[in-house]
Amino acid sequence: MKELKWLIFDVDGVLINVSESYDLATKLTVEYFLKKLGKSIEVELDLIRALRRKGAFGDDFKVSEALIIGALTGDLRDFVQNFPAGEGIGWVRKQFGIVIDPRTIEKVFNTFYLGEYYKDRLFEFDGLWKKEKLIVKRELLEKANERFKLGVVTGRSALELELAEKILGFHFENAVTRELYVKPDPKALWHLTKGEEGIYIGDTINDGLLVENYKKAYGKDFGFLMVGRDIKDVNEAIEKLLDIF
Repeated sequence: MKELKWLIFDVDGVLINVSESYDLATKLTVEYFLKKLGKSIEVELDLIRALRRKGAFGDDFKVSEALIIGALTGDLRDFVQNFPAGEGIGWVRKQFGIVIDPRTIEKVFNTFYLGEYYKDRLFEFDGLWKKEKLIVKRELLEKANERFKLGVVTGRSALELELAEKILGFHFENAVTRELYVKPDPKALWHLTKGEEGIYIGDTINDGLLVENYKKAYGKDFGFLMVGRDIKDVNEAIEKLLDIF
């Protein structure tokens, strides 16, 4: 790239460690529904992470629904291991002929994740968002902000992004949350960049699909760095980009 103008991030697993928040909220949500449906099993966190990395789900409500259906219809580990990369909840519903009410999943999940911040909570619960920890170094974000236009494209809601920013101690002026577009919809990137060059840093196949869809839809070049494949973590990426540009 001749001129890198944008540096855009996914949030979960990239800027913030969500292993004790979103991952755990997904686990508790799936186990809650399975118990209601007469199947008491422990959902292992590694299966949640593996499915999220492989699939194109957009948010953890859909990841939760997929795991519920997978557990109801067979062995959950086999379901995750054999899940076709890049597919999403539409594939799961069609394959197994089951749909779990998304609104109910959202209520249960938000009760666990948001806690007192969620006015429709089903029971009292101390929100798991409080357990989130920084991955990115704040000083690197601040340095990058002096050099590039920074933004996020995330499956979080606006409220969830606000909570993430509390933990980050940094506010993103440019953000696409799920109220606007859901990944991998290429309009999410266009909404921020309007065709200017940049790099998106994510950690899932779905993040890569977002960039590929954008390039096909708009005929614009855009870079993608995947945590765990192209870079060790977001800090390494920012440091290298600051050196290059």
